[in-house]
Amino acid sequence: MKIKSIIVDDEKHGRENLAGILKQHCPEVTVLGEANSVENAISIIEIHEPDLVFLDIEMPKANGFQLLEHFKDFSFEVIFVTAYDSYAIKAIRFSAADYILKPINYNDLIVAVNKVARRIQLKEENERVKQLYRNIHQPQNPRIGLPTADRIEFVEVEKIIRCQGEGNYTHIYFEEKKHLFVAKTLVEFEDLLQEYSFIRVHKSHLVNLKHVVAYVKTDGGMLQLSNNDQVAVSRRRKELVQKMLNV
Repeated sequence: MKIKSIIVDDEKHGRENLAGILKQHCPEVTVLGEANSVENAISIIEIHEPDLVFLDIEMPKANGFQLLEHFKDFSFEVIFVTAYDSYAIKAIRFSAADYILKPINYNDLIVAVNKVARRIQLKEENERVKQLYRNIHQPQNPRIGLPTADRIEFVEVEKIIRCQGEGNYTHIYFEEKKHLFVAKTLVEFEDLLQEYSFIRVHKSHLVNLKHVVAYVKTDGGMLQLSNNDQVAVSRRRKELVQKMLNV
């Protein structure tokens, strides 16, 4: 299949470099236009109606995220292109959106293009970017993208009660007894959720402190959660957990 794309980057050499790598390693991607600013990108997107936008995040005047504010329906896929920036990458990861880092590695680019190609072929609505847009404007109540076997579910973080690691996968437990088995490690969830009152209480358990209803001091320490689950607190994390709970 042919994928119509545009490249948005304020630096000319950045646009030329990406276009050259695409031509050599992703021949299915056709670059219809380039833009050096959010303002130019909006008009080019409206003219060409691309399948895919390669979007640099760090640009003067308006960043890549601000481009999203001009579109109510995301009929195009987005691959964010960025130098390392913890806030930007964390926001993208939270929404399960696609990104590649500068300097661009062609293998990473091929993987990202292959991922979006399937969604373009199926004409799926770009739910990832929609949720990213929502999270940027509602940072106190974000939704996180959880990749299961056949789809990505977006759920409000505050509804997650606990996460339990199992190798390269994690069990996510929610209010109302809901449960998902997700293809991410517990370490990844700890990194994403720690600023939202989540704490690692055991090597296999990450808990939302907002759902802790009691600290049981017997048996080395246990947390009683809002869904009646009990989670053991490891000896090495006991002092930190008690400090966080003020017990």
